[in-house]
Amino acid sequence: MMNPRERILNLLKNRACDRIPFAHCDRHLPRGSKEREARNMGMALLCYRPCYIESISNVDITTRSESDMIIRTYDTAAGSLSETLKVGIGYGQALFGRDWKGLQPIRTKFLVKERGDYRILKTIAENLHFKPYYYPVEDQTERLGDDGIVVSTIPYEPMQRLLVEWVGSRLYVDLARDREIVEEIHDILEQRYEEELFPIAAHSPSEVVLYGGNIDSVLVSPKMFKEYYLPTYEKCWRALHSKGRLLDVHMDGKLKPLSELIAEAKIDIVEAFTPPPMGDLPIDAALPLWKDKIIWINFPSAISTAMGPNPLSVKRYLLQLLEKTIPGERIMLIASTENFVPEDNIIAMAEVMEKATLPLTEDVIERTRMESRL
Repeated sequence: MMNPRERILNLLKNRACDRIPFAHCDRHLPRGSKEREARNMGMALLCYRPCYIESISNVDITTRSESDMIIRTYDTAAGSLSETLKVGIGYGQALFGRDWKGLQPIRTKFLVKERGDYRILKTIAENLHFKPYYYPVEDQTERLGDDGIVVSTIPYEPMQRLLVEWVGSRLYVDLARDREIVEEIHDILEQRYEEELFPIAAHSPSEVVLYGGNIDSVLVSPKMFKEYYLPTYEKCWRALHSKGRLLDVHMDGKLKPLSELIAEAKIDIVEAFTPPPMGDLPIDAALPLWKDKIIWINFPSAISTAMGPNPLSVKRYLLQLLEKTIPGERIMLIASTENFVPEDNIIAMAEVMEKATLPLTEDVIERTRMESRL
């Protein structure tokens, strides 16, 4: 029988597996007896670690706290910008920059608040630099052993970084009215990535590199995706493939309007693909469309989390999902890429996935259904 790491690596290398890999993100998995039980049944750990250090030269950054808010100010030769983040209880004490509920800080005010702020933001982008720092990946790889894999992480795509971290929703208006000023910063970031960041990622000790993400057609239109995302994926993909690494992109939103473009994208792994009822693209539509891609399926939190502990519902949904993937090629199931999941639901997933032998067939599904008394 294969161990969890072997299953994932065989999936990545297009080699035969004994069963469909099943994993959970370590940042969303509190340790305990049921977590250990699920791992004893073959559940792998996905550990995400940065492979770089980012710095901004010629810019003074100061941070102050006010109640549950963090205000961060960037002082440059061109002027000052500030952003405000709301944090939850336990921020700074809990793991991975999250609070005790596993949530990241939420930006309530972005750096860019008016058109003139782009001039200052340009200075920040021009002074952005990256250096390799592989210790987090190397250390976790050694600790993890055969229990899963470590994925190297790098920042958001240039346009996604503008949208999610620096500008917010006004970016859409600015792209329509002041495209040149937005694209100028986008192009500076793209150049920094191509010259400094992508070579660092290509030499990372892990097999897989996660680049940006949170792709959702509600936020990223097909026009934006084609113009700003496809080119940067190709540049990153070429750098990674030159050193035998795979490109992974976190696409957890509604993807149907982008599905044809994703098929064209130079991406090896579509991560956190979320099927209905939360996503809008069924897995049996995605698999034949993305014939050259591996899909890491995110179990929808509407089933696994929002409903609380509900093992029978989880098993029923999972069996229906697996039926749509027959013969079970090019996929891995992830218990959650976003949230803490009730432990009874994780055990329910593990009980099904333990029986999801390959090649997956209707008989395998039916046997699992009968053994689960569904």
